[in-house]
Amino acid sequence: MATSVIEICNNALTDLGEEAIASLGDNTKAARLCNQRWPAVRDAVLRAHPWNCALAQAELAASATSPAWRHAAAYPLPADCLRVLEACVGGSPLDEWEAQAGAVHCDAQGPLQLLYIRRVDDPRLYDPLLCETLTARLAATLAYPLTASTSLAQSFWGQYADKLREARGVDAREAAPPMAPAPTTWLAAKLGR
Repeated sequence: MATSVIEICNNALTDLGEEAIASLGDNTKAARLCNQRWPAVRDAVLRAHPWNCALAQAELAASATSPAWRHAAAYPLPADCLRVLEACVGGSPLDEWEAQAGAVHCDAQGPLQLLYIRRVDDPRLYDPLLCETLTARLAATLAYPLTASTSLAQSFWGQYADKLREARGVDAREAAPPMAPAPTTWLAAKLGR
């Protein structure tokens, strides 16, 4: 498992047949590209799937300013939020909400409970398959700028998609499946609905 950004970058560079770097501040094209592209690649991969190591919960208070229309309240998102997964009030999921301009807009009275994907900067907290997926996406992102080969870039994008699929499958099996709501009538219970 990679324990640093440099290890993930060097794994991607090695896959591309490039020389390893000592730091993101090295005066090489590879280091400059890694430094420039790493934050966006990290956030995109974290946002692509609800990785268990990046899940977070928060309780939000409503903003003093309401949305202009459509919903009654806006709840500002935590600064590290990359993607909202679920919004609840009193432990019950909301049926209607939307993430918009750094806030969750809904009609519910708070506090709002939020399940979200957070930005995790420390690779020591990453799942090994997340590290592999990050390496594959970074290699795909750097392939054309470093090699000028579109076929190599396409190959690495395919590898990234495969790694993401594998990691999603394993990561998804590390939680109990969501429970179906209980039937509300005897007829629904009898029919198995």
